[in-house]
Amino acid sequence: MFTLMEHDALLRLMRLSTGGISDSQSVAHWLQEWERSDNPRAIKARLSGLSDHTTRDVQAVAQAARRTGAKPSTLGRLEYRYNMENTARAYPLPVMEYQR
Repeated sequence: MFTLMEHDALLRLMRLSTGGISDSQSVAHWLQEWERSDNPRAIKARLSGLSDHTTRDVQAVAQAARRTGAKPSTLGRLEYRYNMENTARAYPLPVMEYQR
């Protein structure tokens, strides 16, 4: 599935998504959209306005998702499920996003 470096990038993004800094909401929504996607391989690899290191992590995770077709819930790590629950509580997607 994901390499160790890709898992590390995903964990950094998950921690960032609940951090309350400028990138947090964008990353949180991106993670939730990926998790809820019917086609994880269609994940966006670019988000505007992110810091350089966060952009690199998003690109690494997006490439891994495209390669494997995985999303956080299918990676088999309980910490991902807990992190995604915390992310959804911190920055829930707008209601119209749920209807897609």
